[in-house]
Parts: sequence; structure tokens; C-alpha cells
Amino acid sequence: MRILAIETSGLRGGIALLELPQPAPAPAPPAVLLEEVLLAEGLRHGRDLVPAVKEACERAGWDRRRIDLVAVSIGPGSFTGIRIAVTFAKVTAFDTGAKVVAVPSLRALAHNAPADRRRVVAVIDAKRGGLFASVFERRDEGDVRAPDVRPQAAPLRALLDEFDETFGRALIEPEDLARRLQAPAFILGRGIVKGRAALGRFQAASEDIWDVRPRIVGLLGAELFARGRAADPMRLDPIYIRAPEAEEIWQRRHRAAPPGPEQGTDAPKT
Repeated sequence: MRILAIETSGLRGGIALLELPQPAPAPAPPAVLLEEVLLAEGLRHGRDLVPAVKEACERAGWDRRRIDLVAVSIGPGSFTGIRIAVTFAKVTAFDTGAKVVAVPSLRALAHNAPADRRRVVAVIDAKRGGLFASVFERRDEGDVRAPDVRPQAAPLRALLDEFDETFGRALIEPEDLARRLQAPAFILGRGIVKGRAALGRFQAASEDIWDVRPRIVGLLGAELFARGRAADPMRLDPIYIRAPEAEEIWQRRHRAAPPGPEQGTDAPKT
């Protein structure tokens, strides 16, 4: 099985190509990472995504029409970036018959944490106020596949079994999140910049692991598919948590505007 992973929820997106031997043993299929490509920073995913997929497939010797599975990071995060990825996944599924799996971005981000961190808090800057956040507790049983998995590395336990999500997905102010947390906690993601003052008593990750890794999206996607959790491509929706900015502006304008003739109950009818 040929897997294309897409991550465009953050400032720096990317793609990964993985292969899954058939038949895939559940619950932890040994997906093999072939290539991972990071896109340029600056939220230019609409321009860079299609060429990146095309060039990566050519290097791997893949026919893009024979991609079997698209694992897509569906948010929360950048509204535009997520829409681009979801649209690309839908078009690919319609054009090639590929299956699609939806991978929550905060869960994928949590897997960047070192293996000895028990409580991991994934935070993404929500821009117009607050953070998108989830809190994860690492399970104790067994070993798990390392986030920097190399080709031919088989997992001892599925990534899906590594964490329990104990809070979230939520839109929350940094101060409120800090009041909910108990130390020790490991804070991870680009939301650290906005939340640094409020979350300063907790350990913060270094900047090199703030972004969702496309390879993790692919590995989680393979596991989700093996467990029968493929999505209906035509009904696939991003995780926004709140309305996009354009919709919020529209709602504010219409709430503030006085009722016109078509809105008033006593307006004359013509």
C-alpha cells in the first residue's frame, strides 16, 4: 500500500511517502518511510503542495494515480492550510480511488515529545485569541515507535496506543490552560510563543519540534486505516473548533447592522 501523508495545519507544512506491506497486520502495521519533504515557511501551501507531491512521487518511482491511501492532518490550525489539504485529499480520492484517513493535528504534534515525557500539552496559536490545545497522558505499557522512525523500522506498539487525550481539543486562553495543568507538563508547539508568560512554570519544548511531522501523520494514518477508520472523502471536514475569520466578521457586521425592511417584522410587503 502506498501512503501519501499531508500536513498543512501549521506555518511550515510538508508531505511524506510511506509504504505499507500487504496484508497489513493490525494494530501496528510496519509502515516504511520513503521520503519526507518540508514546505517553505510562510503558509504558501496552496502554491507548494502539488509540485511537492509530484516531485516526491517521481523520485520514489510512484505513479500518482496509484496512491492507495491519503493521510491528511485535519486541524485545528491554519484555516487556509487545512482547507487546501482536505481539498487535495478529496480530489485525489475522487481521481484515483484512494482511501482517506483524517489525522487530528494536535495528536500528531504530541508524538514529537521525547519518550520520557509523561504529560504532553500540544498547543497551536489560534491567532485571533487563545490557543488550540490538547493534553495527553502517556500510557505506561510497552515500548512505542520513535518519532524519528527510519525506513525498515517496525514498531513495537502502535502510536495510536501511546497517549490518552485527557483534555481538548479546545480553544482556550493560556492563563486558563495553565490553571488546568498540573506539573510536570511538557508544552509543545508554536503556541508556546503566545503562551510563554502564562505557561512559564512548565517545561517548554525546543523550537525544532514545534511543528507536526508529516511522517507521523502518515504513521498514524496507516494505523487508523488498519483499524477500519477510513473517512468518507466527500464528507470529510476539517477540525476548525471555531468559525473562520471571514465568517466571524460577517456575523459581527450583521449583528451590528440595524434591521432593514427585509428584516423587520412590520415592513410593508410588495
